[in-house]
Amino acid sequence: MKKATFLLFLVFSLLCNTMQAQFKKPLQSANSNVNSTEAKYNVGLIGGVTSTYWFHFGGTKTKYNEPFNFGIVGGLSVERMLNKSMSISLEGYYAMRNLQLNYEIHNFPVSLGMGPEHNKNYYRQLDVDFTEINVQAPFTYYFSNSAIRPYVFVGPRVSVPMAGKMIWKKTEILNYGTPEQQLSNTATIDTVGLSAQNTWQWNIGVVGGAGVMYKLNVGNYYLLFKADVSAHASLAYFLVNTSPFDVHASALNSFTHEETSGTSQNVIGAGYIDPYLLGTRINTDATVKITLLFPLKKQLQGACMRWGEYD
Repeated sequence: MKKATFLLFLVFSLLCNTMQAQFKKPLQSANSNVNSTEAKYNVGLIGGVTSTYWFHFGGTKTKYNEPFNFGIVGGLSVERMLNKSMSISLEGYYAMRNLQLNYEIHNFPVSLGMGPEHNKNYYRQLDVDFTEINVQAPFTYYFSNSAIRPYVFVGPRVSVPMAGKMIWKKTEILNYGTPEQQLSNTATIDTVGLSAQNTWQWNIGVVGGAGVMYKLNVGNYYLLFKADVSAHASLAYFLVNTSPFDVHASALNSFTHEETSGTSQNVIGAGYIDPYLLGTRINTDATVKITLLFPLKKQLQGACMRWGEYD
């Protein structure tokens, strides 16, 4: 929780400093046309939906299903226009993530010294539900110069997983391979919380996407509406133990050292980690979001004039 508080405080501080710097500038005439100048800074609100997916490579290539899933995102955005076509932004938002992984294990030995005729078939299901803080700094390029402007963006993202849980479910498949095949009425279910043994504490990745921006003039002011779709992949994972100098890192593979070495303390009846899927796992997600931006344009009201603006 301290990590999330620090990241949100960092984004909020930058927002406050940006607004303070803008309002120190001198006023322009109240008769200025709102379209004559564009604000250099835009601040706004983010909202949308996201879908999380874990790709597995290597291992024994066990066939698995991973249904689509959806969660919500919400946060803040600060954009600095570099010129009429390019900008750099700082976005911080809260994401609710969930996913499911299910597969079958065939002819699994249930005890030592028993023959193959005693092996069993199982249906396995993993449900993951957690929250995450994302901070990203996309570089955006805007096309055209009209009220509706398509754009593309790319940039780094830092992700910090927060509270969450993993639920493993193991159910025996009865009469496997026959018309009477069905799942047993009883199942072994284990629930474990996210910890340093099964989750890297933070990671760095790349996000990229495309969208469209719409400019709405409101009197001597204007609002910006942005809608975009993006994809993200985590590329480097970090685990900080007892001190900032005790850092373990992993490139690409999001399985922790405890998981890959089989030393996790969370191994329970349903099987916290399955060696049949071990290999390389890359965490990815796709997001569709809408951003409402407020340009920082100061207004002045006089006795004989309407509200003006300055930049």
